[in-house]
Amino acid sequence: MIKTRAREQLVLAVYPSRIGFGYALYKGSTLQEWGIKWAAKDKNKVCVRKFKQLIELSRPDALVLEYIPDEIAERRPRTAELNNALGQIARMNQMKLYRYSRAEIRDAFACHGARTKHAIAKHIGDTTPELQSLVPPPRRLWDPEPDAMTYFSATSLALTYFHFANPER
Repeated sequence: MIKTRAREQLVLAVYPSRIGFGYALYKGSTLQEWGIKWAAKDKNKVCVRKFKQLIELSRPDALVLEYIPDEIAERRPRTAELNNALGQIARMNQMKLYRYSRAEIRDAFACHGARTKHAIAKHIGDTTPELQSLVPPPRRLWDPEPDAMTYFSATSLALTYFHFANPER
């Protein structure tokens, strides 16, 4: 009898931001691809189109998004709306959908001593050779968030998914 290995699950994590969205694609628990999809005018429409292209190319089994509570959605209406639209597209494409709050992301990385966005990005860089040289410097209060933080945020969502999906944690 010939034994076949089950296909490793493809997990796509997406983090909408002011510049478009960052993404991280994992096969099993290995990072395959990451990046930023930029959008200038009519950002949500452009992001939805680029997201659809991304899922057509990669055919992920699951999508991981940030859970955005109502009180935060009121302060970030465009990204909250985009986040919801991406979730609807995932459901229409029979993808499993997972959402994690910022608190859950911090909890997943707390065992590594990383609780801030920068500390989490630094931990990701320390453990993911492909991203090591891309970790942005700490942000000063008056500076906008570095663009690279969008794919680090997406990566943190994917790693949070793996953290909570692992029953042996």
